[in-house]
Amino acid sequence: NKKEMFLAKKSALSAVTNEEIVRSRGHVFDENVSLPIVLVDDFENVKKTKEMLEILKNVGVYGDIERAKNGKHIRAGKGKRRGRRYKVPKSILFVVKEKENIKKAAGNLVGVDIVTPEELNVEHLAPGGDAGRLTLFTQPAIQIMEEKYESI
Repeated sequence: NKKEMFLAKKSALSAVTNEEIVRSRGHVFDENVSLPIVLVDDFENVKKTKEMLEILKNVGVYGDIERAKNGKHIRAGKGKRRGRRYKVPKSILFVVKEKENIKKAAGNLVGVDIVTPEELNVEHLAPGGDAGRLTLFTQPAIQIMEEKYESI
């Protein structure tokens, strides 16, 4: 149902801004970080993983990358034989206007997802049905989302 999915997306987006909900989901970030985290336009030009890690340390969300890296474990049961060997916790979600460069820089970080505002859905914002994923937005992506949701 379109209306239900739209309401679920709005609810998940609002949960992203609530620090208590995001922390209760298990995400780790510094105390002085205020949600939602909005990054400047130049962030989309980062091409190296080393630069990405420096930016995440400066923003104060690098602890969540380490949490996901340490949380990777071997799955129990037959899924191991069926190509689903590891269970990996979800970490940071990047919402960017263009994801080509960011995909190179953050694509191999554990648990990180990169999406555009057009691709953003409830499963990205609330994986497993639990709202409040740690999300970083860029300014161009927020402008696109404002234009998209103004008409509704």
